[in-house]
Amino acid sequence: QAVNRTPSVQGHLKPGVKALSRVDRRRVACDGRRLRGSVDIDAALRVSLPNDARWDYAVGVQKGGNDHVVWIEVHPASSHHVDEVLSKARWLLRWLAASAPVINGLPRRFCWIATGTVSFSRGSPQARRLAGMGLRFPVKHADLEEVLCD
Repeated sequence: QAVNRTPSVQGHLKPGVKALSRVDRRRVACDGRRLRGSVDIDAALRVSLPNDARWDYAVGVQKGGNDHVVWIEVHPASSHHVDEVLSKARWLLRWLAASAPVINGLPRRFCWIATGTVSFSRGSPQARRLAGMGLRFPVKHADLEEVLCD
């Protein structure tokens, strides 16, 4: 319902994780009974916000009888990419506040899925900066139920 009440992404909700590209679907796991749907945020907003550094995906997951959103960014994960992902996270927070208040009201987690090797450590300054914005340390594969338990 939250997606359908958000004009900029209305009509973009796909069942399960079908909004994720075929390659990216293989990067996530979740009990299918808990999946509420997914949106390719990048594609949905490409025309209206062509110059913005858009976040990739939103996936709805039911936990404890409530809907939650796992915001997924699929991106290379070297220390050089941390600023890009943080910039995308700031963009997402601004977009949610200004254009998606119903979605913004849902409990959420942010997940960076690495497209290759993660080349910085969990104790690095980069990891601390990510944590300061509420982003998990990058992983190559994400179990969405586990993401919600963090």
